[in-house]
Amino acid sequence: MRDRLRIEVLGNLRLRSGGTELDLPASKKTRALIAYLAVSGRPQTREHLCNLFWEGPADPRASLRWSVHKLRRATAHVGLDCIRSESERVYLNPDAFDLDLREVMETDLKTASTSSIEDVAATFRGRFIEGLDLPLCEGFEAWRTYHSTLALSLRTGVLRTLAERLREANPVRADYYGKMLNTLVAGNEEISGRAPYETDSRAQTSTIQLSPDAQEKVNAPSLHFCRSDDGVRIAYSIAGSGPPILRAAHWMSHLQYEWESPVWRHWITALSERATLIRYDQRGNGLSDWDVSDMSFERMLSDLERVVEASGVDRFALLGVSQSCSISIAYAVRHPEKVSCLVLYGGFAKGWRMRGDPSSVASHEAMTTLIREGWGQDNPAFRRLFTELLIPDAKDTDSKSLDDLQERSVSPENAARLHEAFGRTDVEEQLARVEVPTLVVHGRRDAMVPFNCGREIAAGIPGARFLELDSANHILARDEPAFEEFIREVMSFIENPLPAMPPSR
Repeated sequence: MRDRLRIEVLGNLRLRSGGTELDLPASKKTRALIAYLAVSGRPQTREHLCNLFWEGPADPRASLRWSVHKLRRATAHVGLDCIRSESERVYLNPDAFDLDLREVMETDLKTASTSSIEDVAATFRGRFIEGLDLPLCEGFEAWRTYHSTLALSLRTGVLRTLAERLREANPVRADYYGKMLNTLVAGNEEISGRAPYETDSRAQTSTIQLSPDAQEKVNAPSLHFCRSDDGVRIAYSIAGSGPPILRAAHWMSHLQYEWESPVWRHWITALSERATLIRYDQRGNGLSDWDVSDMSFERMLSDLERVVEASGVDRFALLGVSQSCSISIAYAVRHPEKVSCLVLYGGFAKGWRMRGDPSSVASHEAMTTLIREGWGQDNPAFRRLFTELLIPDAKDTDSKSLDDLQERSVSPENAARLHEAFGRTDVEEQLARVEVPTLVVHGRRDAMVPFNCGREIAAGIPGARFLELDSANHILARDEPAFEEFIREVMSFIENPLPAMPPSR
């Protein structure tokens, strides 16, 4: 049996096989390439990799081919065909390697044994891919910075857990991990403040008290995974502090890239400033498993239930956006004791195939074909159509980010399947059974989901409040007045929800 390749990114990049460290190419971009492929965990288009690393050279594809060749030579004796390349895609064979970062993320600190968490603590050797900075590659640097913050957040969580667990059983060991956490916080600009921590010298162990600014940075979006009823891995993220808001997963989401993207980052920042924001990528999408057989409405509703269980939140405000409004409605009807209030933005109760409009059905069927053929590709016509539907008032940077989000968030086939699945949604009969306070919000000139759909939801839910926004954007832009109004009204409603009317029986 051949040894698997082990890729370590929690410190300087290392590749090992059978206990032997492999010699890596001297080129920083080549080493950064294998780190990127390992952490992303899925095939990447050649065009995307060229834009990420070699936008400058006269022949970026030749540079990519050279790097792939060098990596193949470096891993050749492992014998597992680790580096794979097709006509337009490059990736790592998922059956050929293990990744230290993935092992850490999949460790449940609540249920894992103390000894196994100590093993996890030993996995961290330094900063994420330490020394592999590429200042001229802005896209890669944004990706590296995100994962550096993520790794730092994971490490502080591990050390804090050990210090707390061992406080009674082994005070000396607890003190060791407490001091390590203090040193980590003090030595990192990402989480340090004027008074980042204090050590209580009267106690046997270190008592860590972070300043509010430092605590906020320690609590940068953390990434977790749970399993659905049918074994699909679902990624979810937690950011901020305060009353919990759970954003139900919508089409074309990516937990990591949303944090970097000008299309979504202002949403995440604004909501997590005053609340604990929980997001997740639905199946077939983002950082959740892409290879899934069942994309039914019931499975997606079950995924939301699993995320609620895994995150440990007891009662929360549920935010539905676009397609996830229908999922949110169904969840609130099934679990009213969990939902403190319901906010539905830009959504519908009946999908495009169920509304009975032949013209709309024909348009959406044509869009399904376009999605399969043009999704994530350098197709100006498709890009223009899609941008006009989602953000007609978009700036150039938003349009480019939307293009990148297409490629990173979901495959063309899965995008088409999700579009079809939500087209068959119908929760109209459940509207009258919603028992929780509800705010429905819709842009007056929304081209993606007709304005009438929002009004119909509000009319069907007893006591629901309806907020009309002066916007044509399906995804509200960061600098438009409608976004400020949205955040102001949503946070006010979440903090002081009006009581719901008794549901119809």
